[in-house]
Amino acid sequence: EIFKTKLLLMGKDVDIIMSKVMDDKQMLAIMDLLETTSIYCPPYFGFILVFRIVQLSISHGVSVNTAYGFAYYSGILCHLGDLCNASKYAKFSLDIMQRMQARQKYCRVYSCLYFGVFLKTNHMHSCLGPVLKARHEGLKAGDTLHATVCAALYCSIAFRCEKKLASVKQVLTHFKREAKVYKQEAMWTPAIPLEQAILNLMGHTDKPNLLDGSAIPSEKIDTLISNAKSDDAERLLCVAYYYQMLVAYIFDDLELAIKMVEEYLGLENPFEGMVAGSEVIFLYGLTSLAQARKTNEVMW
Repeated sequence: EIFKTKLLLMGKDVDIIMSKVMDDKQMLAIMDLLETTSIYCPPYFGFILVFRIVQLSISHGVSVNTAYGFAYYSGILCHLGDLCNASKYAKFSLDIMQRMQARQKYCRVYSCLYFGVFLKTNHMHSCLGPVLKARHEGLKAGDTLHATVCAALYCSIAFRCEKKLASVKQVLTHFKREAKVYKQEAMWTPAIPLEQAILNLMGHTDKPNLLDGSAIPSEKIDTLISNAKSDDAERLLCVAYYYQMLVAYIFDDLELAIKMVEEYLGLENPFEGMVAGSEVIFLYGLTSLAQARKTNEVMW
């Protein structure tokens, strides 16, 4: 499906794609169904649905769903390492959304683009404003699910960009309460390990090398990881492994840090957005170097 989609897009700019607007009511209903299903189904199935959205947009004309289709498609390309085309089609998505005046898709499209593409192609600090604006637009449109995704993503970026952890913690606490009000706790779950990591770094725990504490359900990271494995919750696993790895490295528990890296790299579909894969590899290198100096073993 991805090769078919690439062939259909070959030689087409956004003006050519926008030259035909979909007006068939049955096709419009199909596009809505494809988009909605792609959000809630497993990722490997969602990919196929998004390819179909793009393909149908080319063959039958664009709709308000086309912007999301191109946003998701650009994220797939970015995941595959094709940053050039990922950036190209991300811009297509924004252009189509603007031309179709699809303001109701603003938060959904932006959460997808900044989650899957722009954190790799843009300066991280430049992503803060647009992600926060997307959250606001999502709440205005009643899209609390993607507004919560943007809120969690904003906290993840702010953690890496802000100078004061206390200010990030304050914003995170506000968005956490907001997610509860809108009954979007499930979408907020990947931000839980980040909150505990901040508490550890601020000195609010007895064992800073362990991601145990008040922010974690049952206050034990091992329990959270075990439950996530049972539920096949790879998104939560990725962030749990990463932040446990981070605090373990910072507080000199190198064996635990290495164990977490290996667990992360052993995942079938390593999750990016809240955690970039490049960050994990970089931290793995730092941890291995520290372990080599500590043990003088050639294997590191």
